[in-house]
Amino acid sequence: MPLIRFIRRALSHAASALLAASLVASCETAVGSGSAPPYVRSPATAADVGVERVILQAYRAIGDRHLYEPDFRKMSTETYRGFAGTDPALSLQAGDKTFTILRDGREVVSRPAPADTADGRAWGGLLAELFSASVNSSPILQQTDRQVLIKGAMAATTKLLDRNSRYADPDEARDNRFQRDGGGGVGITVERTEDKKVMIRAVQDDSPASRGGILAGDQILAIDGESMIEKTLSDVVHRLRGTVGAPVSLTVARGASQLTAALKRGRVIPTTVVYERRGNVALIHLMGFNSATTDTLRQSVEKARAEIGRDIAGIIVDMRSNRGGLLDQAQSVAEEFIGDGPIFSTQGRHPDSQRVYRSSSRRTVALPMVVLVNGNSASAAEIVAAALQDRGRAVVVGTTSYGKGTVQTVVRLPNEGELVLTWSRLVAPSGYTWNELGVLPNICTAKVADIGKLGLETVDANRATLRRWHAERNPSQQDVMDLRKICPPGDETPDRDVDIAARLLRDPTLYAHAVRLGSIDQAQRH
Repeated sequence: MPLIRFIRRALSHAASALLAASLVASCETAVGSGSAPPYVRSPATAADVGVERVILQAYRAIGDRHLYEPDFRKMSTETYRGFAGTDPALSLQAGDKTFTILRDGREVVSRPAPADTADGRAWGGLLAELFSASVNSSPILQQTDRQVLIKGAMAATTKLLDRNSRYADPDEARDNRFQRDGGGGVGITVERTEDKKVMIRAVQDDSPASRGGILAGDQILAIDGESMIEKTLSDVVHRLRGTVGAPVSLTVARGASQLTAALKRGRVIPTTVVYERRGNVALIHLMGFNSATTDTLRQSVEKARAEIGRDIAGIIVDMRSNRGGLLDQAQSVAEEFIGDGPIFSTQGRHPDSQRVYRSSSRRTVALPMVVLVNGNSASAAEIVAAALQDRGRAVVVGTTSYGKGTVQTVVRLPNEGELVLTWSRLVAPSGYTWNELGVLPNICTAKVADIGKLGLETVDANRATLRRWHAERNPSQQDVMDLRKICPPGDETPDRDVDIAARLLRDPTLYAHAVRLGSIDQAQRH
């Protein structure tokens, strides 16, 4: 269990940095499967991209795709202030008809303001002119790194959108792409200990590192002969990644001895699924949604069936602290367990964002299921939990989930950064949207005093609340607050939750009663 907790914590941290609990619907370009991805530029090339080009593309995307129609007049004012914040001598006078830039009280440039406050192209063009003139007039801006200027402008922009839209600078965006789609690496998970050692915490099966004899518990001393003793963890990770097929030398300490392994980087996709047997129950830790999640989940289920055999009581899918990931993987994971019919739908301003996602799978896993969630289960995890609960396919156990019911699209920017932009709402099969609200478990584990006495009355206690929860369409903020107090979101992952789930699976009568209460049919009967 310590390794599982470490992987979950590492993936949760990566997902938080990667998507800020967001669900990615699409990417502007895809990662290649062979050598280095074609979009990777040198830092010098990325630094040459001006803030004008970045803001033009960002404003066009916001105008076309954001969930809500933006007010670019207000946004442009804040974007400029974020851009010019390092030079206090610069100021913006935002009039009804003109935008004027002053430096030390003297006019630098004045341009007419677009009449349409929703025209992102026009307002982006205006800002590009104001940015260019400001840089030409300001020695401070001229000496400021362009990525700093871009980050200031983009942070101010996304702050006015919604809580899940955000900007990732080129370094963060590069890591985001690795977490989503994988890339060249050696297949290890590293951590820095309290005494500053860089330790290998986990090694992926059949990875370059495992084939080269690297073991969990080894200490990294050097990469390609360069000492990593004083390097940051991000520096170590950066040195380990690279072009698929490129050689890398890894020197590690193992006890009192040292060894150096000559490795070749392979295509590595971070681990998001780990199987663990609990007697006659399969416990599958689902810790994120990247491009390999569904395939790995399928393999884990097959392994569990082969290992446990005909005595298997069911599957526990542990999505506690799963912060989400790729939309298509949420759909395909749900399809593994739902044979036909709706999984979820999306509603947004852009025509392409209005879709119903259905399962047409003829080959599904028919075993009883319990899904574990907590207050850090978000986005793609909530899609799967809500769909399985609504369709009467699983009992949800734990605490109320995070409440991230929107979808983001990733816009690749000219500087190799990313704009993660909210463009639609998610709707469960029963018709409710869990944004802000979260997914309510069938059984709130905080209210189970004695697992041995878990019975029909415990399950029935949540019946009325589930009906009300699934009937909500546009709850007020007060409604949301009141409902979430019923089973308050928690951030822990206690083994007790697993014990409650296993108890359900080993009692077919209790399980059947619980799974029926959360389904669409039950909700519609009332």
